[in-house]
Amino acid sequence: MISENSEDAYSMMLEKYQPIIIKQADYYLKKYAGHGIEKEELIQEGTIGLINAIHYYMEEEDCLFYTFANLIIKREMERYIKKQTRYKHQILTNATSIHGLIVGDDIMLEDTLFDDKYLVENISNDIYFKKVLYDFKYELSDVQSQIYELRLNSFSNKEISILLDLTYKRVDNCIRLTKEKFKKYIQKYL
Repeated sequence: MISENSEDAYSMMLEKYQPIIIKQADYYLKKYAGHGIEKEELIQEGTIGLINAIHYYMEEEDCLFYTFANLIIKREMERYIKKQTRYKHQILTNATSIHGLIVGDDIMLEDTLFDDKYLVENISNDIYFKKVLYDFKYELSDVQSQIYELRLNSFSNKEISILLDLTYKRVDNCIRLTKEKFKKYIQKYL
């Protein structure tokens, strides 16, 4: 029936294996509680897995359809979970907390260095911060150092690319690398 691509056969198989999909979704919800994974999404991925299992199953292979379908359903759900948790943790991995280095008005130091909407002038009166910022410059390459100084003087990425005759992408990459170095460097002062 399935090999004839009958819609009734697909519907029957989806209905028959729906409890298995729900059971697997419940299992993964418990296992990954607190990761922001929703049951409906897992059921949807499990259903996609079942459809793929129906489509790719070969009776000639020495395997029960139930075993094959269960495996494909699990793989689809695990692929979805991996994707969701990877994206979620990427945000946490890229973030650096430098508690205690608040400049004023709840503005963090790294925000003032790398975000156009804040001016570095807010911290320029504090001698400690001036020294930290000045010393950090020597941790950078020549190009990074030039870009860093221009950012400290509130130049935008576009303005820096024009002034230094660099592509915007190069300036952006240098700022990204400088941020990473700054996150490591600032740990000495915490």
